[in-house]
Amino acid sequence: MPFELLAQYLKLPVFGLVAARVGGLLMFQPLLGALSIPVHLRIILVLALAALLTPLVNLPAGAPASAVEIAGALGSEVLLGALLGLVSALSFVGLQIGGLLVAQESGIAFGQIVDPTSDEQETVVGIFYLQFAAVIYLIVGGHRALVATCLDTFETIPLLAYHDSATSATELLCQALALSGEVALRVAAPTLLVLFLVNLALGFVSRTMPQLNIIAVGFPLKGLLALALMAVSLPTAADAFLGALQQVCDWIHEYTVGWALPTQ
Repeated sequence: MPFELLAQYLKLPVFGLVAARVGGLLMFQPLLGALSIPVHLRIILVLALAALLTPLVNLPAGAPASAVEIAGALGSEVLLGALLGLVSALSFVGLQIGGLLVAQESGIAFGQIVDPTSDEQETVVGIFYLQFAAVIYLIVGGHRALVATCLDTFETIPLLAYHDSATSATELLCQALALSGEVALRVAAPTLLVLFLVNLALGFVSRTMPQLNIIAVGFPLKGLLALALMAVSLPTAADAFLGALQQVCDWIHEYTVGWALPTQ
């Protein structure tokens, strides 16, 4: 029994580093990192995953000894996990921005509610698209795939081996941001184009019939058209979101595997 306790005690540094990487992922991971999930549940999940992985991960030679080196090692592992979670979360941001564009153009943006996942005021359309993306994400198993990707990084990038110069990580984030903007345009473009034509038509009507109150007529008309066009374009939004998820997963795989190749 004393030898078993000693073995478990010697594994504590490995446990801390593994928990730091997994915890960094869950801080920004879609759904699991939302504020609507209690903090203690996320902590339990991180500790459980770290406990399962610790026996399978070895601490490399040259382990940090001082407090400064330990803090640097923990910070490096947290940054790696946070990078993976943040890149995957940008796909959701693209849908949310698309909903915001639609809401602002149609006038629905005047009614805002508090989003429980971020504790900030968001448009109803943006929250709808965000919840729509969450349903698709759970159906296709995106949460499991992302956690599995983070766990696979312990094979491609061992503990204490992640010392990125921030160049490749910045490129990955920029690519994800560009993809997020592309998703937003693909989601909002059909509705924005139709609403633009409606604005032109209302402008012509207001010039030919000045006695007609265009504001009273145009506001509800644009709202109804926006809702109808959103319903029609939902399959397009789903395809754009799924394509972005697949692209992000490919980029994360290339980043982790490609980064590890020079160290082998």
